[in-house]
Amino acid sequence: MPRSCHLLALLTLVTSAAGAQGSGASGTPLHLQTSRFEFVESGDAQPPAKPLRVHNGGTAQFTDVRLTRLTYADSARGAAWLVALPRQSSVAPDELATVGTLCVDASGLAAGTYRATGGVAAREVPQPVALTITLVVTDAGAGARHAAGRCATANTK
Repeated sequence: MPRSCHLLALLTLVTSAAGAQGSGASGTPLHLQTSRFEFVESGDAQPPAKPLRVHNGGTAQFTDVRLTRLTYADSARGAAWLVALPRQSSVAPDELATVGTLCVDASGLAAGTYRATGGVAAREVPQPVALTITLVVTDAGAGARHAAGRCATANTK
């Protein structure tokens, strides 16, 4: 085989290997128990807080585990409605741990659907694992009737 064919084959192999490694967090040892969170704010029915659980499928402890890259899909209609309370920042190998609690504050939001995306990162994991959060407000006055500090007292067990 001519030298140029060997170089082309090597270049193709390196390019496809790099593409496979850069394809996202599918090969990461950090796993979320769920990557989709949905909340419905309606009348006096306050949506319950939801635990953010992480599994460490690796052999080293995760440190500085946190919610990161939080982006609201339509910040003009209402941003900062998600409240993330940290709980634990390290996860041992083969442990499923609650690293935080997610809840919503719909104060001042009009009826509608609100979306946010984010990631869960750890110091030992190069790429955050993606998650999506949806809030459906069915009654525009619902959020105004709830105390803003309700997330701080939410039960996370």
